[in-house]
Amino acid sequence: MFRTVIVVCVVLLAAILASYRLAEEGPQADFRYANATGISTLDPARISHSHDIRIAINIWEGLTTYHPKTTEAVEGVARFPVDVSADGCVYTFDLRADARWSNGDPVTATDFIRGWRRVIEPGTAGDYAMFIVDRVAGAREYYAWRNQAVAVLTALHRLADGWPIDAESARALYDHAGDAFVRDVYDGLEPTEPANRSVRPARSPAGHAQDADDRWQRLADGLASSDHDWRAAHEGFFRLHAARRDARFAAVGLQALSRHRLRVTLARPCPYFLDLCAFATLVPCHASIERLREQVDATGLTSEGLVVYDPQWTKPDYRRNGYPGLITNGPYRLKVWAFKRRIRLEANPHFWGLDRLRCRTIDMVEFADLNTSIMAYEAGDVDFLIDMQVEYDHELIRMARSGARPDLHVPVAFGMYFLLFNCQSPTVKGRPNPFVDARVRKAFVSAVDKYAIVNNVLQRGDPVTGNVVPVGSIPAYPSPPGLGCDPAQARRWLTEAGYPNGEGFPPVEVLYNTDSQHEKISQVLGRTWEQELGVRVELRGKEFRTFGDDKVNRNYMIARAGWWGDYRDPTTFLELFATGNGNNDSGYSNPRFDALLDRAAGEADRARRLALLAEAEAIIVQEDLPLLPLFQHTNLMAIKPYVRGVYPNPAVTFPMRYWGIER
Repeated sequence: MFRTVIVVCVVLLAAILASYRLAEEGPQADFRYANATGISTLDPARISHSHDIRIAINIWEGLTTYHPKTTEAVEGVARFPVDVSADGCVYTFDLRADARWSNGDPVTATDFIRGWRRVIEPGTAGDYAMFIVDRVAGAREYYAWRNQAVAVLTALHRLADGWPIDAESARALYDHAGDAFVRDVYDGLEPTEPANRSVRPARSPAGHAQDADDRWQRLADGLASSDHDWRAAHEGFFRLHAARRDARFAAVGLQALSRHRLRVTLARPCPYFLDLCAFATLVPCHASIERLREQVDATGLTSEGLVVYDPQWTKPDYRRNGYPGLITNGPYRLKVWAFKRRIRLEANPHFWGLDRLRCRTIDMVEFADLNTSIMAYEAGDVDFLIDMQVEYDHELIRMARSGARPDLHVPVAFGMYFLLFNCQSPTVKGRPNPFVDARVRKAFVSAVDKYAIVNNVLQRGDPVTGNVVPVGSIPAYPSPPGLGCDPAQARRWLTEAGYPNGEGFPPVEVLYNTDSQHEKISQVLGRTWEQELGVRVELRGKEFRTFGDDKVNRNYMIARAGWWGDYRDPTTFLELFATGNGNNDSGYSNPRFDALLDRAAGEADRARRLALLAEAEAIIVQEDLPLLPLFQHTNLMAIKPYVRGVYPNPAVTFPMRYWGIER
C-alpha cells in the first residue's frame, strides 16, 4: 500500500518539492530532517513544545546532556562526577574550562544563574518555572514575593493612569504588607461596623461567595474614584521593590563559587535532578540578552515589575541596540530561521567537542503536512522523519514489524494520549460547564471503549491505558488501576450528577487540533457519548496555535492532549495536575493530591516515595478524573540506512552531536 500511495501522489507533490528546492539558499545541509509544524519559541524560559525543545537542546548545552541511546544524563558543561552532599540537597558543579559560547566567550557559573533566574521571573517565567520553584531552595519564596509585587505594581500603575482595576487587583493591594495607604483609603470608602473598620474584608462565610466578590469589587471601584496620589504610591513602591530584588534573589540556592564552579542547593532531595539539568529550560543565558531588556531607568523591571525582553532575541540576525544576534553554547548555533520553511543549524566553531561533530550543518525542514514530508523522505530530500502519524501509518507499522521496511522504527514512547476536562471554569463560551463535577467526568471516562479506538481507528498497536504514568516505564513503580469501560455505571454517575439520560446536559464541545487521526478519535468519542449518555457533542478542530491558546486559556470543555515525559520519574506526568503548575491546562486542584506529591518529594526511601506517588495517581485515575487516558503512544519514525547516530528511543530525544551520514 505504501508504494501505491507514493506512485499516486508523487506527480502531485513533485512540484511542491521542486519549489522547496528552488527556495533554498546556499549549499545543501549535511543532514536534513522533517518537521510537520514550525517553531513556536526558542526562549528556554518559555519553551514547552517538543519540536521547540528538540532544537533548543542542540543549540544550548546544560550542565548535563543526553546519552544518544538511553537519554540518561551525561556530562554537559559540567564535569562528572558531580559533588553531591550526603543529604542529597547540595550539588556542586565544576564547569568545563573549555566550554564556550558561539562568539568565543567562556561559559561561566553566572551564565547559568542568569538563565535559571529568567525561568522564575514574572514576565519570562513559563510552563516549566516549577522545575526551579519546586526544587531549588528559596526559589518558591522569591517567586511568590515577586509575583505579589507585580500584582501590586500593576494595580498601582493602572490607578495612576486613571484606569479601573478588578476585584483581584484590589485584593492584592489590600493584602500587601506595609501598604498602609491602601487601608487608609479603604476606611473612607465603604461603611463598616466601627470595630471592623481597620480589618481587611476577609472571605465571606460559606454560601456568601457573591457577597465577598461584591465587597472586593466595591473596594476596586472606590480606589479608582479616590483622589489618592497613586502615581507617587507607585513610584515609591516600585523603587523600594527594585532596590530589594537582588538581595532577595541572593537567598535562592544558586551560587557562583567561582567563574567555573556552581553550587545548587535544593529545598529537598531530588533523585532525578541531573536529568532535569539536561532539559532545555535549565540552560545558561549569554549576557548579551541584557541589551534587549525592557526596563525603567536601569532597574531591570518594567513599570509593572516584570522582567521583559524583546521577543526577537532568539533570532540569529537580530541587531537592535547593538545586539549581536542569538549567542548559544551548544554543539550547534542557529544560522537561518526562515518562517514556515526551515531552520538551519551550523556547528558552533567554539564548541568544546567540535572535532567530534559528524555534521557541520543540519536543516529542520518544515512541510505543510506529514504526507508531503513522507514524499520528501522517499525522494531523498530528507534523511530522518520523527513523526509519521498519517492515515495509513498502521500499514507502515505493519511493514516495519514484518521487516519489509527496516528503515521504519516503532518505539513505544514515554508519552501518553489523553483528553482533558475543564475542571475549573463554571461556564465555557456562555454555556454551563458540567465537567467541574467529578461525577460527570467519571461518567464520560467510563462510557468509552478504548480498545475500539486503538483497534478500529488507529490499528497501530498502541497500548490502551487507564493511567497517566505509562505503565511499566518506571522501574518498581506500582501503577494503580484506572477506570475501565462500564457504560451502565457511567449512566448512573451522570444521573447522580443530575442529568438522567443526558437530560438538561448542555452541548459538549470537543476541541482538537486539525489532524485526521485526532478528528477520527474525536468522532468516535462523540458518537460514544451520544449513544451511551444521551448528550449532544460538537467537534471543533482548530489549527495548532489557536488550539493551544484555547487549551491554555481553558476555552474548552473537553480538549485533546498529550504528554511526553521530560525525565524518567512519575512526577513528570503527575505534576501536570498539581495546583498552579504551568502545564496544568485542566485547572484541576485537589489538596490531597498536592499533599501526596509534597510528601513524596520529602521522602528519601525510594519504595515509599513511589508508593506515595502511586497513591496520588490513584486519586486522578480512580476518583477525580481530570483526564480521560486513552493510550500510550507508539512513535513511528523513518531513518535512512546511511544515517548514523540517530537512535529511536521512548523519550523521542535526539542529541544531534552524534548524527552523521555514511553513504
